[in-house]
Amino acid sequence: MRVHNLSAEVVQGMQLVDLATVTEEPASPIGTFEFHDCTIGVASFKGRPPWELHTTGDELLYVLDGQCELTVLESRDHTSRSLRRGDLVVVPQGRWHCNDAPDGVRMLFVTPSAGNDHSWEQPHTE
Repeated sequence: MRVHNLSAEVVQGMQLVDLATVTEEPASPIGTFEFHDCTIGVASFKGRPPWELHTTGDELLYVLDGQCELTVLESRDHTSRSLRRGDLVVVPQGRWHCNDAPDGVRMLFVTPSAGNDHSWEQPHTE
């Protein structure tokens, strides 16, 4: 059994990684672990990560602290939503999406372990 402390005090103490200064995906402050064909961890960053696409399942995001702007690309349009502490969102399978967090965000993620793609450029959708 693993227990991870995600209390407000612990979460606020997690270092925010400035994505403008890294060349690879930062490690989760709690590490990652597998659960039902998904990878679970915590993202703690400021800036804009690459666009993501998950082809084998939905992704669950739960904002622990901070805020971000989640953009999900639809076939001919896009949807943007500001997410704040306490918000939980399910990003549908097969949708390119990105979280922009200029002031920083710490979020729990549950991401399919297989079928993932990333792009620094905004993908084109049809």
